[in-house]
Amino acid sequence: MVAQRQGNNSSPIGNDHHLSYGFKSSPPAQPSTPQVNLQPQDDALSFSLDTITQIDICNVELSVFNLYLLKQLRRSTRLLNRLEMKQKFEKKLRKFGFIEEADRLKRCRAEVVSLVCENGHSFRPIPDFQCYLPFCPDCCERKSIIELRKKLPKVFQALKNDPSLILALNTLTIKSDNDRKLVAGNNKLKEGFKTLRRQKVWKNCVGGFGRIENTYKKSVGWHPHLHSILLLKGYIPQKALSDAWNGVTKCSKVVDIRTVHDVATGLIECIKYPFKPSDLKKLGKPQIAEMLDAKGERLGVSFGVLFGIEVDDDLDTGIDVEYAEFVDETRKLEVGDPCPICQTKLDLINFTARGYAEFLGSIRVAARGSP
Repeated sequence: MVAQRQGNNSSPIGNDHHLSYGFKSSPPAQPSTPQVNLQPQDDALSFSLDTITQIDICNVELSVFNLYLLKQLRRSTRLLNRLEMKQKFEKKLRKFGFIEEADRLKRCRAEVVSLVCENGHSFRPIPDFQCYLPFCPDCCERKSIIELRKKLPKVFQALKNDPSLILALNTLTIKSDNDRKLVAGNNKLKEGFKTLRRQKVWKNCVGGFGRIENTYKKSVGWHPHLHSILLLKGYIPQKALSDAWNGVTKCSKVVDIRTVHDVATGLIECIKYPFKPSDLKKLGKPQIAEMLDAKGERLGVSFGVLFGIEVDDDLDTGIDVEYAEFVDETRKLEVGDPCPICQTKLDLINFTARGYAEFLGSIRVAARGSP
């Protein structure tokens, strides 16, 4: 059935202003679905989902509003891709008898409630349920975004406190072992990293954070990696780091360390791998059971100057301040408030997962070119 909430205080956003929008059943004869009404002016450029990938290479000066809408368009593609991935994962879970987990994965973000104006501008999408399973693509992306929001200001603050610090991206691994369980490999990697930080080769590192990622191949078993961002007061030679890591683990000389010149890019690289959902296509029933048993295990580490650092209120992280303030304001919107883009009244609409993704993909944006 179409998700339709009753007029009560259970809504996560507001009061009893509710409409419905979804694809689980036929829409009403006269649907209240908002129609997008963004017609470009004569001096404007028009972008749709088909041309969204061109935005990154176009020299176009976008308003805050249109930048927000363009990001919504991009989200549409990601949502549809994740929905397809979840359906495949759910099928495999049921095949192996993980019925409860399959049901939770199916429910996760299956319905979304969002504030939408009559011109189709959407704000504050809130799912009715989240599964928090380690292989859920929606929950993994949400955790990565939360982690990035936490860590980005701390790294910028540390670099502001000491501009001479060097930012580096480091990856450590241990040799795969088909007989070693998932948790045992994680523990071995964490203990090894803890020991490495007491070695002489680590003296130039003043702080950082990292997180463990696990990949699996039937021929070699679990292969854990630790991706970390390091703040250095001097370079660490890769050969010296490799020898020290092999001395600690007794099984692996494979390390990677490289300088990061763009802070945001480096952090995204460090965070995206550990938080990407596991590929269930490569996992059998025992490996999925191991992942579920390890749920809740602490896989992240923060140390040195980044641990407990205080962030200045006026810290410049290179993020568009006007855009960031606009996004913050959208989080405070309620039912009946004027749309911050077109000033029409916001109403609460229920979507199915696919309905919301396709709704975002229907938006057209008028983006004014550079003067």
